[in-house]
Amino acid sequence: MATGDAPLFPWTGIAPAEWMRTWQAMWRGIPDTLVQPILPGWTFNVNSGNSTAPQTEGEVVAKHSYGRQIGRMSDALELLIEERYGKTPEEKPLSDFLAMKHEIDKVKQDAAATRIERIVKDLALLKAQDQEQYVRLRDALREALK
Repeated sequence: MATGDAPLFPWTGIAPAEWMRTWQAMWRGIPDTLVQPILPGWTFNVNSGNSTAPQTEGEVVAKHSYGRQIGRMSDALELLIEERYGKTPEEKPLSDFLAMKHEIDKVKQDAAATRIERIVKDLALLKAQDQEQYVRLRDALREALK
């Protein structure tokens, strides 16, 4: 063994420091990296390199996704901008933000419409293939729409 080389555990052939890192990683409770998809092709990574409290960050994201957090902040900011500057502020950053927010809202509305159209098609399928299930769900929807 050369001077400066760490001794290895004879039963594993692993240096003690590496062995400790392995065990610490196993018992830490959260992964080194947390990846949460927000939009297809987009991710935000939370790891010990970009978060001062990655375990806390992981717990927050488990309750409120980044998308939900950004959406709520956007709703609040839209309200504040419109209260102070009206629906068409002259300041470009504010008008750009509102334009983006309205585009996002339109995407959400279109997605909701697509889901409802899917429900209509699914109900038609049930009507043709499972009358009992169809009647039960049709009646539940009628009740929900009152």
